[in-house]
Amino acid sequence: MKVVNHKQQIRLFLTELISFAVIFLSLGTIVYLSFQHEIYRNVDQGLEMKRSQLLLRQFKTKAGHVQHKDSPPPDFRINFLIYNNKGKVINTQMLGDTYDLLTGIKLNRGQKGKIVSLTTADGSKFRSLLVKVPASNGSTMYAGRYVQIIQNIDSEDQAVQSFRNVLILTMLFFWLLSILLSYLLSRWNMRPILKSWQQQQDFVANAAHELRTPLTIIQSKMELLLTKPNDKIINQMEPIALSLSETRRLNQLTRDLLMLARSDSNMTQVIRQPTPMADFLQQVIAPYSEIAASQDKTFTAQIDLTGAQMVDQKQIHQLLVILLDNALKYTQTGDQIGFKAYVRNNRWQVEVVDTGIGIAPENRKAVFERFYREDKSRSRQTGGNGLGLAIAKWIIDSHQGTVKVLGNEPQGSRFVLSFPIEHIKKELH
Repeated sequence: MKVVNHKQQIRLFLTELISFAVIFLSLGTIVYLSFQHEIYRNVDQGLEMKRSQLLLRQFKTKAGHVQHKDSPPPDFRINFLIYNNKGKVINTQMLGDTYDLLTGIKLNRGQKGKIVSLTTADGSKFRSLLVKVPASNGSTMYAGRYVQIIQNIDSEDQAVQSFRNVLILTMLFFWLLSILLSYLLSRWNMRPILKSWQQQQDFVANAAHELRTPLTIIQSKMELLLTKPNDKIINQMEPIALSLSETRRLNQLTRDLLMLARSDSNMTQVIRQPTPMADFLQQVIAPYSEIAASQDKTFTAQIDLTGAQMVDQKQIHQLLVILLDNALKYTQTGDQIGFKAYVRNNRWQVEVVDTGIGIAPENRKAVFERFYREDKSRSRQTGGNGLGLAIAKWIIDSHQGTVKVLGNEPQGSRFVLSFPIEHIKKELH
């Protein structure tokens, strides 16, 4: 089992680690591409603006005269390569020393109207836009020629590379941090899984044990009866009675297991209805006064509840039966059993008190666990299977209630149940 759990933890760890890696990689890629696009978009807008200015043939002066526009306004970061019909640059003198950086750039008429990136022999990077100036343009220098608008983007490219390096380092740092986080999360997430797995294993093992015992007894008694086929029933009352007792115990155990299985899968519905609590509780506890008297025990009841509450009557009935049955089982002749119902702090509460053998303080939190029995030998004598209080705890939780197990001085146990009061607007008739 440890190997299986270790493999599950490794699988969960790798899943979370890969998830973090995909998230960081996707986020980093989106941020990097957005930053790069924004940087180059500003450059491309400048190139587009220069093209618009270049293609504008004329403009009006303030006096209203029309003049030809010979060249666009100067921009020290942008250069123009003007090609003749043979594809040679004709404005080398205008470019001066700058032309030495641009000698590797050749005319490519297929790039007309497209913004492209160029890299020269010395590694300098440029953004370029090739424009074909109409012959009707008023400018004598550009008319009818190909003009390549070029802007150096070394600074932009350096900014993009620096941003990329910082982004990679940041992503690497947080991804390493996510390794530790994934490891901690895998351990933290595996705790309830391991606990549930262990509880399931224990539940199956205990259920198999509880089922095997009565089945073994029944089988042995039936085999004994088969050895005496001519015997009379009256002579075999003991094995028959014991078999019937174990059969009833097996039926009860099966019903309890089925109810717990349904509660785990949320198949059991809580059907609440307005219930006059005083009358309802009185009906539930009425038989126990006679049962206690038949066992030479004292049963007292005090119900101080008025009005109605929204409860599932079948479940609350079963809850009280479980607690009162336990009180009868674990008390002896002359002991006392008490039942109280009252309102306190805007909650209605129920107490079941007895002067029986009690529950050790260190075991009080465990009594609601499935198949838990403080004294297994005595539970066998009383017919307990360790599921009653587990069912009781589920019923209490389904009604948003709480339960406390306390000692009853000088001896015995005290179960205190508390439920929220729900005000019912419609009166009962």
